[in-house]
Parts: sequence; C-alpha cells; structure tokens
Amino acid sequence: MNSRIYIDSYAMVGKYGRKDVENEYTTEALLDEMEWCGIHGALISHAAGKEYDPAYGNQMLLRELKKSPRLFGVWSVMPHMTGEMPEPNVIVGEMRAHGICAARMSPRIQHYFFDEYTCGALLKELEECEIPLLLEGGNMYAPDITEPFNQVLLTDLDRMLTLHPRLNVLLQGSRWDATRYLITLMSKHPGLHIEFSAHQGNRILEDFVGRFGPERLLFGTGALSKSPGAAKSLVDYSVIADEDKALIAGGNLARLLKLPALPRAYKKRALRDPILELSKEGKPLRDVLVIDAHAHISHNGGNGVGFMYQPHSDAAGMKERAKTMGISKVCISSWLGLWADYEEGNEIVHDAITQFPKFYCGYATLQPQYVKDWQRELKKIYEGYGFKGIKPYNPMTGLAYNDKLWDPWYEYGNRMNAFALMHPSPNFAVEIDDLAARYPNIMFILAHCGGSYRDARVAIEAALKHPNIALEITLTSVTFKIIEFMVKQVGADRVLFGTDQPMRDPIPQFGWVTYSHCTAEEKTKILGLNMQKIIRRVRKL
Repeated sequence: MNSRIYIDSYAMVGKYGRKDVENEYTTEALLDEMEWCGIHGALISHAAGKEYDPAYGNQMLLRELKKSPRLFGVWSVMPHMTGEMPEPNVIVGEMRAHGICAARMSPRIQHYFFDEYTCGALLKELEECEIPLLLEGGNMYAPDITEPFNQVLLTDLDRMLTLHPRLNVLLQGSRWDATRYLITLMSKHPGLHIEFSAHQGNRILEDFVGRFGPERLLFGTGALSKSPGAAKSLVDYSVIADEDKALIAGGNLARLLKLPALPRAYKKRALRDPILELSKEGKPLRDVLVIDAHAHISHNGGNGVGFMYQPHSDAAGMKERAKTMGISKVCISSWLGLWADYEEGNEIVHDAITQFPKFYCGYATLQPQYVKDWQRELKKIYEGYGFKGIKPYNPMTGLAYNDKLWDPWYEYGNRMNAFALMHPSPNFAVEIDDLAARYPNIMFILAHCGGSYRDARVAIEAALKHPNIALEITLTSVTFKIIEFMVKQVGADRVLFGTDQPMRDPIPQFGWVTYSHCTAEEKTKILGLNMQKIIRRVRKL
C-alpha cells in the first residue's frame, strides 16, 4: 500500500485572465481533486497576486486558506522601491503573522528587473529568514518573442543565486527542454530546487536523483491548469528508492516550509476502478491492453536529440521504461527522420522493430523534397519493413499537409488502410478536412489534442464531421479534465493514449489517463483497445 504523504508545491487558485470556460479555478475544486488523487496537502498562491496586485492577492489568499487545514499559503511579493509594497522586513513580519511559509515573485509579468539593485534587499531578507522563494520559469535561456512573459530568465537566476547562495529557490513550471541548462544550474547552486509538473524529461527523477540526490526535488502539479494525477504518477512509477519518493512527495517541501507536522492521510475508500487503484499504487497494468499511439525513438545508444537531453531514448531503453506502466506496444517514428534524414530515420525504426517485433509498430517518415521514386520508397517501407503508419511533419518540411507533393503517400496509405499521425500545422483544420474527405480509408490521428481546450475543440469539430479521425491526447500541458471533455464530445472510442516519449517521460501522460474521471471501461478503450482496432485495419499490399 502506498502510504506516502504528498504535498503539492505548485498550485494556484482564483480567477485569472484568458480562462477557458472549462478550466477549473476554485479552491473547492482543488480540494476535491486532491482527495481523488491522494494528495494530502498543497502550497497555494492566488492568481490575483500574480495577475493583478500582490498585496491585494494576498488578502484574497487568506480567505481561501481558511477553507482547509490541508492548504499552505504562498505570499506574493515585490521589491519595495516603488512603494507598492512595504520594506522587506515588514513583508516577512506580515507573512509570519499569518502563518505564511513561502514567498513568490513574478518579475517579468509585473515588469521589474530581477537583479541585485532591484531585488537584492528582499532576497537578502528571505535568505536570512530561511523563507523559500518560488519563481516560475526556465523554459528558455534568453528573451524570445515566443517565451511566456512571466518567465524569469535562467541567466538572471544564475546571477542572483550566486549573490545569495543561502537562498532556497523553487523553480516552478520549468520544462523538459531546459534540462541541459538546469543540470548546470543545479550543479552550481545548492539552493536551487525544482518541481516536475512540466519538467517531464525522460527518466528525469532517476537522472536527477542520481546527479543531485533527492533532497532538492519536489512534487508539484501545476493545478488546476494541469492534471494532478499526471504529476503524482511520475513520483509513484519512477524507479527510485521508496525513501527518495517519500522525500520528493512531501518530505522536502515540509522541511523547507518548516511544517510542524505532515498533513493527515485520507480515510481509505473502496475504488470501483481497478485502473485507478493500480495507478495509485504505482503498479503496472497487467490485464489492460496499453498501446502508445504516439512515440519517437533515437538511434541505439542515443541519449540526446538536437535541442533536448533525452537519456535512454533508444529501442531497449524505451521498452524497459514501458514495463513500469504495463505498456505492451509502442508506435514509433524516428527523430532523425522527422528532423533531417528520413532514410536514416526509417532505418532506425526498422532496426527497433527487428529487435522487438511484437513491441514496436512503425510510422514511416518521408520528406517529399528528397523523394525521387515514391513507389520504390513505399514498397521498401511498407512491404519490406512492415511499417503501418504515416508520419508527415509540417514543422520541418514546411509543406501544408494537403500539398500535392504528399499525394502519392496518401494514395498508397488509402489502399492499405494505414493510419496517419498528424502534428498541428498553421492551417490544420482546413488541411485535415480536405484529407479526411479525400482519403476515407486512412485513419487520421490528430496529435496533441489535449494541449488546450482550444486545440481540443478544433479536433472535435473535425472528428464529428469525419468518422476517420481520432484524437490523440499527449502534451506537456496535461490539461486538467480535458480527456473527460473529449470523451464527452466524441465518445471514448475516438480518443487515443499517446506520450510523445522519449522527448518527455511517458509516465505523466499515462497518469493523466489513469487519474481521469472517465470510467474504467472508457479508460480501457483510450489506453489500448482503440489503437489496437486501428492497427488491425491495416492490410499489406
């Protein structure tokens, strides 16, 4: 039985801008989901403290904290030089008067420099009073127009941690694409801590525990934007010692906050969902078929791909990871085939299938700009190698999916009842509408539909119009309750489990499904039965 105590280090409540009508935001919703997942406590901030005014948001936070002893507050703070907030010692006095144990800054969204001149006095006070500071950021190394404006730059963070070496900083919302930077910063600064709600790199907990020990790694969910169950699963299924899991789950945060006691456990309740029950124990699904409809692969021995650190990303490493959850088949395309060389990439996939013929199913990658003889290529890949899937890729080819250059591939796929995994493009809805009508025997799997409610609605509209469209879920956002939303709109028969592994670890994507509020029967379809039917439709020409 899993008796660990979990304390969420990254949750937010309250109304905020750009909210979808489906997004949850209330403290009551958070508390309900915490009990559903088995999360015993949460460190929460209020959205108004980030998006409106820190001091005003703090007063709203105090009202929310009264709703449950399982909640611990984060004080939103700013430098005092503009007069909007009191001097640092007064801020800390207010925090202590209200039993607040952590502070949070949002320098970029609130438009002030995160440097010593601006923030040094406040950071020094937090450092001396041993109050942890929470910062969002770490997605990119330098300013960029695509970077969310609330991100603190890692270069700024590096400088400030150098000047305040005893300050404990929790970096929230960092993503897997920053892993190379984070390894450097974690090695350099012993006060830097990280949570993993978006930092879902492949085998990230095993890797970071091995490098840094477990003491600076924290469980965080990104609730209520993200699925708390996805984050909890990463702790439960990672292959690390139980004592390390206990520290990451709640022990480390309790130490940083100086909590006098851990939150109490919930009363045990009978579960009518065997999938959820096994997931809560961190056990693989043995009697449920699990097929990953969306994965990639690197060459044998590969530990990195282009812009990302990606350990154990070859055929043997991915198969080993699958055992932890009970994944029995993975549908793969190669990174090399998508990004640069389709011929070499297809050979990598063929090699993986040759090593593990029952485990891997191949998506072919073809780049029309290079293909000279379509019939030769298609015959080799599908008749010779036994691939079953089509994986065109707009981001690297720059071609619209309904460009005529792709037609020979689609025509062949239509004859063999192939399935095609389609990554979003700038004109995705129009292109998919055209293709699904022209090639009715191809099952078009729309990738990353769970990324946002906006993306889901575009895909749902297409699926309702065309019976040969299915919705694949995966994305780092693990959007809270979006799987339930898609099932409600198109039915469980048209939603597919996928992970995008090994770019990200498959465990959070798996937990996103298992902790959803879908029925066990619906989860069984999503996890594997739907994709099994799609694979079985394919015929060899």
